[in-house]
Amino acid sequence: MKIRCLLFLCFVCILSACASSSKPDSIVEEANRVTATKRIADSDFELRLVAERIDEDDNMFELEAGIRYIGDRPEIEIMHGDPLISSSIIIEGEEIGGPSVVITIGIFTTLKANEWHTQDITLQSSRTQIKQFYEKDGKITINAGFSADGYTYEQKDNAFLSLKAEDIPR
Repeated sequence: MKIRCLLFLCFVCILSACASSSKPDSIVEEANRVTATKRIADSDFELRLVAERIDEDDNMFELEAGIRYIGDRPEIEIMHGDPLISSSIIIEGEEIGGPSVVITIGIFTTLKANEWHTQDITLQSSRTQIKQFYEKDGKITINAGFSADGYTYEQKDNAFLSLKAEDIPR
């Protein structure tokens, strides 16, 4: 019975994560990169994802992920794990490379208002997967796992941001 309840809770979490929108509020294209931003719903936080140009011979995505506090206070403390922002490549609905692992929990970081806290991310892939990523309209998704004053655990499913293959320059 306990296993059934646990499986049911996992299923509900997966459905709620899929139901929340990870679509960016804005996308800015430059010559060699694209920047997407999204305000986390019902919060004073924004996510940002910067993706560098991908060449045909590349086998990795070079990304910069960020979170910023945009509330009224001069700063706010968040609690999170390491990494604060996880990422994944998704092709035809399947995550490539498996789920990311949070190594450490209970880390406190102070975010100053309107300043990005960034993290460099490299997603290793094969050339075949890079080709499939563009041919089959893949996407890169980031997720910020954190808690803060005024940001409840129930809102965590809103902390996703995705970029579609068509938005990433090559």
